[in-house]
Amino acid sequence: MSLSLNKNKIILGLIIALCLSTLLIYLLNIPVLTFNSHGELSESFSTVDELKQKAEVIVEVNISDAKAEKYNEVVFTLSNAEVKKIYKGELQNKTSINILETGGVHNHIEHTFEGEKTLKKQDTAILFLKKYNGPVTKEAYVILGMYQGKFKLDKSGTVIGKNKELPTGLNAITNKHNLNLE
Repeated sequence: MSLSLNKNKIILGLIIALCLSTLLIYLLNIPVLTFNSHGELSESFSTVDELKQKAEVIVEVNISDAKAEKYNEVVFTLSNAEVKKIYKGELQNKTSINILETGGVHNHIEHTFEGEKTLKKQDTAILFLKKYNGPVTKEAYVILGMYQGKFKLDKSGTVIGKNKELPTGLNAITNKHNLNLE
């Protein structure tokens, strides 16, 4: 009798753990699959100087919020970014801006382009941006070269999570000082 009772307790515990895990995955929108797209960039950059010349705005930001939505069967992430420092451009006294990226986590599937994940809440990055003009959202910027103008940083200013598809000149950037922005 006690063996049967212990077996029932174990089964009940496993069912509860499975339900709680499923609920947590659902509530936190944790990706369970990754869908990676490949393609040609409409605009490509080989060096930081090329990015600097083309960028309307160059900023260091902290991501305060990021939400993915589907538009015409394509997943986009709109991130609200707190501006820490402006290296180039005018933001008319704005302390935060919106960043639009292709990809993101939608319905527990992470959509990436060339393996590049979108910015997430609490990420810090230096971004080379231009104003977005299109139907997905209003008042946003996009990253030059999709991922080429994005340099995620750790607390010490070291570039992290670099895309292996970066051209040699951009792949050599190891910290924010290599960008020669100041």
